[in-house]
Amino acid sequence: MSERGWIERYFAPLARAPGAARLSDDTAELSRQAGPVVITTDAMIEGVHFLASDPVESLARKLVRVNVSDILSSGALPLEALLVLGWPSDRTEANLAAFAGALGAELEAWGISLIGGDTVSAPSGLFLSLTLTGACIADAPVRRGGAAPGDELWITSEIGGARRGFLARAAGQQSPHISQLLEPVIPGPGAARLLAAHASAAMDVSDGLLGDLVSLARASGCGAQLALDDVAFADQAATLDEALDLATWGDDYQLLFAAPAGSRERLETDALSCGVRISRIGRLTAGSGLGVTWLGARVNLPETLGFEHGRIGASPTRP
Repeated sequence: MSERGWIERYFAPLARAPGAARLSDDTAELSRQAGPVVITTDAMIEGVHFLASDPVESLARKLVRVNVSDILSSGALPLEALLVLGWPSDRTEANLAAFAGALGAELEAWGISLIGGDTVSAPSGLFLSLTLTGACIADAPVRRGGAAPGDELWITSEIGGARRGFLARAAGQQSPHISQLLEPVIPGPGAARLLAAHASAAMDVSDGLLGDLVSLARASGCGAQLALDDVAFADQAATLDEALDLATWGDDYQLLFAAPAGSRERLETDALSCGVRISRIGRLTAGSGLGVTWLGARVNLPETLGFEHGRIGASPTRP
């Protein structure tokens, strides 16, 4: 089937927004919003972010969710999406239909409109990219910068489920966490409202909690102090080595944020009403650098604090 045939049969039916023009044009009209609009994009490459044997339905759901987590971390709600699909010739049309069906269902679940993109034949390996816009709840997006020394650090839900799923799959074991590796469980829209109301800085945790925390602190011109034993880990962490492994692997897509210490009581009350589980894990400090404790004792940190894209010598695969 030709590229035009793919679009007309599988993706045009998903493009219901008026500005999408049923994907019959090279441009789309973005919807008008009363406040600021943010935009993000993420790509997934076979052999790097997933295995060739992973179900395409899971890939579709993960593609949407890894972008939604970025939008939520900005204190925004997802709006409209552009899809870039590089489809290899060795994948069947039934495979494409399954991908499109799962993509449409996931977009609908988040209230996202597909408004355009591009489809191409890939010489080898599946390539996926989604660009997503989001409407800010407040008058400005929440950024990584903006926090101040003394602000407390919080994380939604728990960290390490994807890592546990990866280890279980590699060992040929059954584990409920394998589903978290394939289809990350991310916070709902209530998290965006919570961050819009309280966060001074925020980001999603995709490349490892420790590495992403350093990025947030640096963007805010601060250092950070983290109590590793206060982090909610999937199935808990019995040892320091286990905690460090879970906190540096990534693929969590939870929201890391800072908020003024004086807002703690109201923040916890609002989180409960929004149905968002949060844990206080540390604070930002004056200066720079990351200090970590485990059961009150200072921790010697590993050389690598998270997944590093493009690092020379890094493993080419991380599914």
